[in-house]
Amino acid sequence: MNTPRTKILAAAAAVALLAGGGALALSLRGGDEPAPQTSFCWGSLTREDVSALTVEPRERYTSRETAVATSRLSYCDVDDEFTLSLESLHSAESVWGTADEVAAASPVRAPIPSAPGWVNRTYAGVLLPTDCADALAKPAPYLQIQATKDQEDTWRDGALQKRMATVLTTAAERLTGTLGCSGPAPATPAGSAPPVLEREELDPARACGIEGFAPLKPSAVAGFTQSATGGDFRLWSCAIGVGDDVSDSVVHFTVTQEPILVERHRADNENRSALLTCAGRPTLVQVGHFFGLKEKPGREDLRPDADLLTGLADAVAVQAGCERE
Repeated sequence: MNTPRTKILAAAAAVALLAGGGALALSLRGGDEPAPQTSFCWGSLTREDVSALTVEPRERYTSRETAVATSRLSYCDVDDEFTLSLESLHSAESVWGTADEVAAASPVRAPIPSAPGWVNRTYAGVLLPTDCADALAKPAPYLQIQATKDQEDTWRDGALQKRMATVLTTAAERLTGTLGCSGPAPATPAGSAPPVLEREELDPARACGIEGFAPLKPSAVAGFTQSATGGDFRLWSCAIGVGDDVSDSVVHFTVTQEPILVERHRADNENRSALLTCAGRPTLVQVGHFFGLKEKPGREDLRPDADLLTGLADAVAVQAGCERE
């Protein structure tokens, strides 16, 4: 039986959590033993979903979350396993910049199958339909997940990014369904995992795996490497630099056919963007640079930006049978 002191302590804990902007979903059963929670993160995840992403499944999970509809960050924390957050996209100036915000900055991220988003070693993010904006009080909403425990082994064998992508898109589908958004909800990956991106030697005449794409000057020295997503051009990207360290990348390239991204970025800097039509689908091609506190090696070996853009757009057009607009 609960004593008056137990009730006072429980009430005080609830007040403290609410004052901090969150609410802990716990109930007391048989004294102070927490009952297993069955719904998490604004009702978007079940206990089975949560268990699928944890390192070692446990008997009980708890979550703390803020309001789903707020102009600021909406945040959900599931124990010390992972976090789920809802935010509004800011002033990203390119598709690469949007990916940096939605799925955290990383030159080795991979596209999530069938969804407008990306996954890397510990983060995954997906854009939500624009007509969810009013219900979420966020003008350009996206959902992001972060695995907060070290899971390097499961990243290397491809398991972690599959789990993050599946849990993320499951949450996105349920949220859009609950909110009644009419736009297309992200599709849950059907048993496929985004590939692990590895640095590999760059072929100067077939950079990023695209025949005829040659971003280096004829005088460039050897030693350039690349990390490219491969596959089709729905959400394709490639970063190149000198050496094996991804932090030494100097230039990045993106090609996207996701309507929400094409619409947002088609008016970006015309010197670094080109619009193609591939099999009737608007296809955006972009070029950008990595900047640091000091000049990165290899930058002087790149062709001028205009040549980079023209060369990539022409090579993509040939490979995918596209037309220039």
